[in-house]
Amino acid sequence: MLKRLAMMCVLTMVAVPAMAQEVVVQGGPPPALRKNLDAFKTAVNGTAEQYETMAKTVFDAALFKAQTPAERKADFDRMRAFFGKLEFNNIQRNGGPDAPLQVFVKGSANEGVIWIGIDDATSKFISVKPEIPVKKHEDPRH
Repeated sequence: MLKRLAMMCVLTMVAVPAMAQEVVVQGGPPPALRKNLDAFKTAVNGTAEQYETMAKTVFDAALFKAQTPAERKADFDRMRAFFGKLEFNNIQRNGGPDAPLQVFVKGSANEGVIWIGIDDATSKFISVKPEIPVKKHEDPRH
């Protein structure tokens, strides 16, 4: 009986600080960030031309200049081929204010994650990195 009581006390002492650290944000992301995330989702579900138009307004200048239109189209094609039409299931930011957003995606073809770095001052994207598995060649020598 004492062992059970001691174990319950230890579990309570561990659980209470863990619950106290949980932060719940009411109302979701700021309006500018919500607008950019919605534009991104709409563009990925649209055409390569829509994705390029979105990139001009949603990507920060450094990210936009770092890629050519052909590279952005290739990124768009990879995301569409892997995810299909997508919806955002959940968006989290773990690891502090400089951490990227972890966007959990449910697509018509696959589920996965897209990591989006954000400039908090402007809500513009400073990076976009979808987690898309690399297909290995069937021949094990490659």
